[in-house]
Amino acid sequence: MIKQIQNNQDPDMVRIEYMPGNTSNHKCHYCFPGSNEGDMKWPDVELVKKNLGHLLKHFESQGKTKSNIFIIGGEPTLWKGLEDLCKYLKSNFDCIIEMNTNGTRKPNWWKKHAMYFDRVGVSVHNEYANIDHLINVCDILYEQGTFINADVLMDPNDFEKCVDIIEKLKTSKYAWPIIAKVVHFNGMHRYTDTQLEFFNDSIKRYPTQEWYDSTSKLPRTEITITKDNNETITVNSDSWLTRNKLNYFNGWECNLGVDFLKIFPNGNITGNCQQSILGNQNLYDSEFTNTFMPSILPIICSKNICGCSEEINCNKRKINV
Repeated sequence: MIKQIQNNQDPDMVRIEYMPGNTSNHKCHYCFPGSNEGDMKWPDVELVKKNLGHLLKHFESQGKTKSNIFIIGGEPTLWKGLEDLCKYLKSNFDCIIEMNTNGTRKPNWWKKHAMYFDRVGVSVHNEYANIDHLINVCDILYEQGTFINADVLMDPNDFEKCVDIIEKLKTSKYAWPIIAKVVHFNGMHRYTDTQLEFFNDSIKRYPTQEWYDSTSKLPRTEITITKDNNETITVNSDSWLTRNKLNYFNGWECNLGVDFLKIFPNGNITGNCQQSILGNQNLYDSEFTNTFMPSILPIICSKNICGCSEEINCNKRKINV
């Protein structure tokens, strides 16, 4: 059993997963409900800048002087306010910007916008993947100095096709990482033992050690797990915990709301697990900047299972309650 999880995120940094909308040009069957329904309008970017800036300043007042904004979807590149928000964050805060995307925008879009992103994760879905296009997009980002990884979502019902996609992606002239990612189904996997064994070698190709060392500027590139006997193991993916069925933290102290929080398309500020943090604030509240913000404190996990990568990767420890 385990008793503590520690990520390598800068302790002076807050990581915010921001989901500005749930519109996507993909409808993958394994994506979380609400991530691609398209029933919420994209937000007003001026309101987002004002209120997100206020939130970041609150964290600065609590000692979190650095921020990491991780923009997800839906498909965030469809939002017209994306470029404006990135410019604002880079100009006003010590901010790392990351984004997850399906990479379907045309190459010229990526050539224009790559400068705004410190890291881009390209999610590769076997139902839609145009391999030649995705290799081109990843190569463009790599050439412009953006940290890039291709995350192949390993559909257990079409596993061999996903393996084949990994092999095709490896034909790129550049050595960006290609990662086989566990698909979560309400926190549980539905893989055969043979498929699970494949994940033991899930990082199919890393670039040079020099490149890997340079990613130290990025948050959460690895987590260290402490076992009950004080033995430690360091891994570069939360998938290790899920595969080994160790993502059960009920009663643990968790740094959700301290090191990490999520903003949903409706503006709610919480975590993927919907636990209460920061007094249940809403980013799109017109009175947000006048609302009292409580001190940032860890929570006690009330959930039976942790099914999301970001929450699994939060610093946490087992306590006696």
